[in-house]
Amino acid sequence: MTNPELVSNKIRSYLQDLSPKAVEGLVRSLERARAEGSNDPHFELILTVSAQMLRQFQPSEAESRAWRLRQGQVQRKFFQPLDEFLVTEFLPNKQEGRIHRDVLDRVWTWLGRDLLPSDVKKVLDLALRPKVSDDKLDLLVSNLRRTALDAMSNALHQIDRSDKERRRLSIEVGGERGIADLKDINKIFGAEDWLMPLLQVVPETLNEKKFRADTSILRIVQRCSERFPDHVPVVAVALMERADSPSDLACFAGRLANTTDAKLISASRFAPFIDVVLSEAERLNMLAQEHRKHNPDPVAFSTALSDYHNLVKGLEQDLEFSHSSTWHKRLSETKREISASVTSELQNAMAAVRRSLQVPKTDAAGNLKIDSASIDEAVRALRTAVMVRNGSETFAVNDVGKRTRQVIEQTLEIVTRSLISDLSKQPDQDVAAHLSAVDTAIMLSDIYFGGDYSAQLKRSRQTALEKQRTAPKGPEFPFKPETLQISVAE
Repeated sequence: MTNPELVSNKIRSYLQDLSPKAVEGLVRSLERARAEGSNDPHFELILTVSAQMLRQFQPSEAESRAWRLRQGQVQRKFFQPLDEFLVTEFLPNKQEGRIHRDVLDRVWTWLGRDLLPSDVKKVLDLALRPKVSDDKLDLLVSNLRRTALDAMSNALHQIDRSDKERRRLSIEVGGERGIADLKDINKIFGAEDWLMPLLQVVPETLNEKKFRADTSILRIVQRCSERFPDHVPVVAVALMERADSPSDLACFAGRLANTTDAKLISASRFAPFIDVVLSEAERLNMLAQEHRKHNPDPVAFSTALSDYHNLVKGLEQDLEFSHSSTWHKRLSETKREISASVTSELQNAMAAVRRSLQVPKTDAAGNLKIDSASIDEAVRALRTAVMVRNGSETFAVNDVGKRTRQVIEQTLEIVTRSLISDLSKQPDQDVAAHLSAVDTAIMLSDIYFGGDYSAQLKRSRQTALEKQRTAPKGPEFPFKPETLQISVAE
């Protein structure tokens, strides 16, 4: 039995214990995860087995469920060549070769309803047949993609000749940005015969050496740029998606153009490599803003800041952006926006730290009422402060950053030492609450001051705990109660 067959049997065995409703719920969860960008290699296998099982349930409902499931599979297979070119964020500047993920549903609806209704329906109907294998389905979808390529090319040609057709298509795919994404989809589909084999030759992961010293990738891109000059942005996006450090593409662009002068690179056919990296800086800026406003994960914002800082630092080490006004302006705009967010975060940092260091109270049942939200806020603020401390050249927040760090350092040091000192004096019933505050303080100190300092605090905490356990628990009487006699007369 082959490995795929073994995995398929295990999945089927698991699904057989589920109700039809549970299987359908699993399918929806997988569809949602896939739409958000997850790329688990077992997704397609699970969905295929689920579709087969749904067809075994009540016929009237099963056909509807299986049809929706198969439609999702067909749609994903249809757009599969675009996987490396999709972004979730709506970038402030449309970058050729980077396609907003949400446009795919619009394009699929347009194809199935207006452009190729009979072709799409035929593939969907065939996909529902149990005897149609995955290989056969792949061939059907591939043929559909080729048919769609001709139809989309014709539609895009029409909108250049007719404002009415342009307005109509704009409504279908989401405005001018949607049309630009559709052109990218069309370009990538049109290049599938040579682009996909090229990407199969390129390693899945490209380290610094590949971009800065290796000649094999360099020769591949040079030959590609000579044969397909209009597709340089697409190739640049694909390489950046595989790069350990996206900023390495700046050095690579210089090698391709045989210069380190930003102005000369901007005038060469390899300028899109820098455009693509700048679009990544803009994406990371948007991601950081989104994390700060909506993501409760306390490390997400600082992680996006770190990725942004590393990218910008690498870019500015390789190129002098002041020599290219357009690139310099784009980078400066993202710096201003991200610095404004960091400033707001730092201004709230001290209040967040103080709230997180409060000794928690207990409820009526004796359980600790730990303010997890304040602790998470403090973690995010401290990680941001550390990020700014280590990346002052990227974030223009020197004054507020310096003031915030001074107050944080003083408060953390004084309050943590005080909490540890008071731990040894606590009655037994208050130790758990006080120890919780101490642990929070040590955790925050570890983030800000580092592991050596927090290790020292942990030793002090242990000493204080041992002292508390051995301390007298109440007054000692120098005599036995029964020896105490009081005369009424006295």
